[in-house]
Amino acid sequence: MPNISSDYAKNRAMKSERAKQYLLKVVAPIAPMYPGCPEECDLKLIEAKRAVELAEQDAEMRMREKAHKIIKEMMEGVFQGNMPQNIADEFIQKLNEE
Repeated sequence: MPNISSDYAKNRAMKSERAKQYLLKVVAPIAPMYPGCPEECDLKLIEAKRAVELAEQDAEMRMREKAHKIIKEMMEGVFQGNMPQNIADEFIQKLNEE
């Protein structure tokens, strides 16, 4: 697999590991045609869309995890026992019902 760790790639760190791995897999076969400039590899529109979908899914998952943590921490100041966890779980369940 080609080394796609140029300064360009390092400065544009991707939060979505799944999108990053997908793009690396897609770019690997064509990267040798762009020695020293893997960021200039051409992607098909469908490949770019898939990478964006993966990144959006990961961002949504991170936000749900963050919301769960915040709600649980807020409720710990008000309720005792499993109640904060239950409230946070129910909140996320309602979000997932959209």
